[in-house]
Amino acid sequence: MTAEIVVLVGNPRPGSRSRALAEAATEALVAGVGRTAVPPHGVQVLELATLVGVTFGPEPAVAAAAVDDPFELVRSARLLVVATPTYKGSYTGLLKIFLDQFGHRGLAGVVAVPVTVAASDAHLRAVTDALTDVLVELGAELPAEPLALREAALAASEQPVLEWADRQAGPVAEALGRLPVRA
Repeated sequence: MTAEIVVLVGNPRPGSRSRALAEAATEALVAGVGRTAVPPHGVQVLELATLVGVTFGPEPAVAAAAVDDPFELVRSARLLVVATPTYKGSYTGLLKIFLDQFGHRGLAGVVAVPVTVAASDAHLRAVTDALTDVLVELGAELPAEPLALREAALAASEQPVLEWADRQAGPVAEALGRLPVRA
C-alpha cells in the first residue's frame, strides 16, 4: 500500500484536535501546492492511537485499525504531515516510539511538515523544535515552517491554517518537484 500523502497523527487519543488540525493543514497545503505537485493518489491518515491500541483506563488496549505496514506507508509518502500535541514539553511518546523504528535517513526522499499544538508559547517552541530535529535526523526534507498553534487558536477559525498554507505552498511545491517521479 502506498499513498502520495500520509498524515501521521501521534496523539494517543483517536479523533483528536491534533488530527483535525493535521487534516485541515493537509487540505489547505495541497490546495495551495496544486494537484500537479501532489497527484491525487490518495491521502492516508495513520492515527497511531488506533494502530497500536492505547488506553488511559483499566480496559485492555486493543488496536482498532489494521494497516499491513505503516512504516512502509510512511516511507513511501511524497508528503508526510506529522501531527502531535505537546506532552510533557515535547512530542508524544507514542510518536517517538513509532519514529524510533526508522533508521538513520529512513525518511530520505520524503517531504515532511510538522504540525504541533500546545497550551503555551514555550511548549509550542519546544515541541516544534524537537519534532523538526527528529525528522531532519531521519533524512526528511522540511521545506516549510511547521504549523504550530496554541490550543486556544484551534477553535477560533481556520484563518491561521489558511494563512500558513498560503506562505508554505511555494516551498513545499518546490521540494516535491525535486523528488523523483514514482511509478
